[in-house]
Amino acid sequence: MDEYAQLASDIQTLDGLPVFIAYNANVDAIVRVDDDVESYLDRPSDPGERQPPSPLDSKRDLATAITHTMAAGRGDEVAMTDEFSETLEAEFEPDNQQMGGQTGIMTNLVSSLGAAPITYTYLLSERQLSMFDHPDAVEYPKVKDDEIECIPLREAVNTDRTKINWVFEFRVDDELFGVRATEDTRFIAASRPPEFDLVTGDLDAHVDQVGEVVDGALLAGYHNLTPDHVEEGYEQAHRHARNVIRRLRSGSEDDLQVHIEYAVTHDEDLRESMYEWILPEADVVGADTHELTLLHDDADLAVVETAPSEATPFEPEEILTHYRMLDAIRDDLGVGCIQLHAMEYHLAVMESYPHPDAVARGLEFSAVNAATKAALGNITSPDDLETGLEYEPSAAGRDAIELLADHLEETAEDGVLSTPTVAACPNRVVADPVGTVGIGDIVSSSSFVLELATASDRDPATDQSSS
Repeated sequence: MDEYAQLASDIQTLDGLPVFIAYNANVDAIVRVDDDVESYLDRPSDPGERQPPSPLDSKRDLATAITHTMAAGRGDEVAMTDEFSETLEAEFEPDNQQMGGQTGIMTNLVSSLGAAPITYTYLLSERQLSMFDHPDAVEYPKVKDDEIECIPLREAVNTDRTKINWVFEFRVDDELFGVRATEDTRFIAASRPPEFDLVTGDLDAHVDQVGEVVDGALLAGYHNLTPDHVEEGYEQAHRHARNVIRRLRSGSEDDLQVHIEYAVTHDEDLRESMYEWILPEADVVGADTHELTLLHDDADLAVVETAPSEATPFEPEEILTHYRMLDAIRDDLGVGCIQLHAMEYHLAVMESYPHPDAVARGLEFSAVNAATKAALGNITSPDDLETGLEYEPSAAGRDAIELLADHLEETAEDGVLSTPTVAACPNRVVADPVGTVGIGDIVSSSSFVLELATASDRDPATDQSSS
């Protein structure tokens, strides 16, 4: 079938798909880096050269982080102190606001595509609620008399406080304190409210009941911990979170599939704890190229001497390095699949993964979603995805995948590689994106839900008639 018919089939397959999504949602305050930003901030020493401090505690710290990100040419995120977070909210006005946090972004996408998410996040204010595109399509798990009750999201508001992340976006050649941006990307100054301690009250003990009614889970936010959340290091909190994942999975008669989305943190102890206690519980781990490098370096695998620099121009040979890194990390973690979303292509490496034939289809679907998000800034209905089809698959990505296929002695058809252990497809690159925040979450969530739906051979009409 042609790509429009394939897209329509994919969307139909997702109709009513039940999926659990947790834990982090916030409001993103979006700011374009310009002269107003420079006049507000304090000039850092050695702009662009210094690594940002963590946590950020002043306007000079923030300027250090933004200029370093602009010079490096890749997105970054660093936590703020509560005091500095309050200062920004009181003194600075964003250009616009949108849904933020991996859970919030993924919930908006899958609900827009017709799936049926059950979403948990710690803080749900009226302001946060207003950021959900389809709140009537989202349920919230609440415990009553030891039983999980999935209530309408509108009835789940539980606080006046809203978690705010500040997203400073810039384009190539934008300038701040004499530092020019080398790529279109962004820096995120993230708040870390004390509620994000990975303990969710009564839900933890009864989360197996959620596992009974969903086909899979998209989990994220484990990087939100700070030293203020824990008394004796991160291990206790992450061990608790690991046990919750196991309890969630135990409620399913089938083998409930769990996707864990990785995220950057500059806290090395936190990354080490996530690697030891959380990531091995996943069926699928999602990461971008920067996160992949961190995973590789933290695991001290030494599979490659030097990771790709992410600098332009893109070199097709980079895919071989990414493949080796993914394969080594997957083996070290013992997970079924690890997926990479890169600028020019999407790549997955698998072993003992229950539905490898669905992965390539999921990656192709995610490329359409990513292009739509980049072109429009948001996806609010399945019809929006036709925009993504207007962008051709990356020629450079296709060349890279052909190179990988030759290396593996396999064949790529129309730039798509699909084997029991490796899947890859070209991304659809938008030259002038409306926004870059959340595209990785769009890739991971769209590919995962389509994998779930495809692998289970769902017939939405039959499912609805029998329910």
